[in-house]
Amino acid sequence: MEKRFLCLDIGGTSIKYAVCSEEGQMLDRGKVTIGEDLDTFLDQVQQIYEKAGAIEGVACSFPGEVHSQEGVIHGISAIPYIHGCPMRDLLSKRCGAKKVAMLNDANAAALGEAWLGVGKDYKNIAFVIVGSGVGGAVIENGELYPGTTMNKAEIGNFPMGGMEAGELLCWSSFTLDKEAKKYSKKHQTAVNGKELMDLAEAGDQDAAACVAEFYHYMAVGCVCIQFAYDPEIIAIGGGISENPKIMDGIRDAYRELVKGQQQEYLKPTIVACEKGNDANLLGALDFFLRSER
Repeated sequence: MEKRFLCLDIGGTSIKYAVCSEEGQMLDRGKVTIGEDLDTFLDQVQQIYEKAGAIEGVACSFPGEVHSQEGVIHGISAIPYIHGCPMRDLLSKRCGAKKVAMLNDANAAALGEAWLGVGKDYKNIAFVIVGSGVGGAVIENGELYPGTTMNKAEIGNFPMGGMEAGELLCWSSFTLDKEAKKYSKKHQTAVNGKELMDLAEAGDQDAAACVAEFYHYMAVGCVCIQFAYDPEIIAIGGGISENPKIMDGIRDAYRELVKGQQQEYLKPTIVACEKGNDANLLGALDFFLRSER
């Protein structure tokens, strides 16, 4: 009988889930809005587990500083109640005492793409996962190395842009989502990243300046990554990776930034991730299977 695994991708607004084969084929999948407290969340996971049928174990992707060996999530995220509790043990108890493996969501996305996506033909890959903030992960010699404190490649914390109102600005301060919020605040309106791009293309100079700032700091971040990790490719994930114009804009900004500079000689290969929302689920499964081996 084919082995089946329950994979969970826990995010700030939803729990995505899939029952997967050992080869990464998704046999059943769904999504629910995440509960507002720990007990509700655990009830939701138990209900998903009970509908999944016979499974070998549970593979989870979580935000935050996930200590896989300890089974605890430290740091901060958009889901405060997941931090500081024995999450792995709580999940196992709700899932028939099955083995539970869990890791950080950016690391999961990296493993998923490295296994079955854009990175399957490479051994050394840097991942940049862009949403409301910036997450990252590095695959070296085919392995994921999270670092001594689980903070390796937390590239969203790279300092950029100096200080503002006493706050050290970082890469996550300059995502397209954050630029849209800056524009919205200035113009007393509400636009998202896509709408900001549309306004810029229509000739709105303030919108164009915000988009240009986004591209600039994406380029700066990629320069830092290339010299810090020297990967074969830099793979961009998140919603922006699905827009070829944005990917071209990032590459153009990189070339313009280093043109004539001493950093120009080291040219990265910047590519878009392929697996989209499935990457975290696949990466969680890959991590589970690696832990079994």
